Amino acid sequence: MPVQPLAADLIPSPAKMIARARALAPILRTRSQAAELARQCPPETIADMRKAGIHHIVQPRRYGGYGMDWEVLCEVAMELGQGCGAQGWTATVLSDHPCLAGMFSEQAQNDIWGEDSDVLVSTSYNPRGTVRRTDGGYVLTGRWMFASGVKYSGWTIVGGFVPRDNGTRQHHFFLVPAADRILIDDWDAMGMAGSGSMSFDLKDVFVPEHRALDASLVQAGNPPGAKVNAEPLHRMPIIGFTGTVLVSVNIGAAMGMVREFETMLRERTGSGPAKPGLEDMQSRLAEAGAETDCARLLILDTARRNTARLAAGEKLDEADASVTARNSAYAAKLAKQAASRLFEVSGGSGLNQANHLQRAFRDVYAGTAHGTLNWGRSAVRYGNNILGWPPNLPF
Repeated sequence: MPVQPLAADLIPSPAKMIARARALAPILRTRSQAAELARQCPPETIADMRKAGIHHIVQPRRYGGYGMDWEVLCEVAMELGQGCGAQGWTATVLSDHPCLAGMFSEQAQNDIWGEDSDVLVSTSYNPRGTVRRTDGGYVLTGRWMFASGVKYSGWTIVGGFVPRDNGTRQHHFFLVPAADRILIDDWDAMGMAGSGSMSFDLKDVFVPEHRALDASLVQAGNPPGAKVNAEPLHRMPIIGFTGTVLVSVNIGAAMGMVREFETMLRERTGSGPAKPGLEDMQSRLAEAGAETDCARLLILDTARRNTARLAAGEKLDEADASVTARNSAYAAKLAKQAASRLFEVSGGSGLNQANHLQRAFRDVYAGTAHGTLNWGRSAVRYGNNILGWPPNLPF
């Protein structure tokens, strides 16, 4: 029997979802070292994410999702990141991908969720491999990389270039079932190690026409899925906008470092009077706290403004994308600054592999290395828009 939309009284409030993520964060914290050693997000964390309904936050309501606004997912990501950056990253990206999946054709969405509203969707956005046209669709071959949580997903959205008759290429997204992927256990990173962001191969995989999505329709805010899903979020251009949720995980990890540092400082000072020589540590704690607060407010405000525009029936254009990309990349800078200033004075104990402070520091730096959060590229994109020049998109 096809999945039915949830009754309104079964959809939790945004406040409830944020509270669920907040309750889950300390559990992720206890699993963080094991996740790093395994180079995978633990299956228990995926189960907890499902139980909390986090993967339903931006999933279309007509397919059993909650159809919430983007800023809810951003705030949830910040809460999860405070527990563990790597596990928070996996849970977050597996939860934001239903936004793009909801932009595919109705038939493609039926393929994904028609019988199981709990199926997870992973992605490898960057156009890789080769794509050739064939009767009724396309054939994909090659290796795609950095698919966080792919091990647990039933479907994967991959990027690719479709050749045109005039010699140019058009960026498309393709929807591939898990059975067509060959997973490559190659994720061995210095940070976000527990995210399981491995590669996979596709070998002459046929993708029917209805499971292909022209990226230009997504960027224009007019994908086929927007005709069947009522939520404004499925009209949000992807390139330039999803950085807000990615950086939210990093902000959360930096916020977690602030809390860890507070605890460490209290343990060193005890309950007695102020001790000399700690002024620098106190100053760094204050500045890191201010930086993470600023980053949090900047991203939540950006996400809310974009959501409000979409809800009002407006289209988000390159000007909006350039500002959003700028704000996401700047928030990443703030998170890195906060993480660095605390780690620099954490002492020898902060270097211990069992100390969560050093793991969170590495996770912040690894997460903010994502191309979407590159400050130089985002700053130039913003400047190009101000000057009326074409955007410097990566593809």
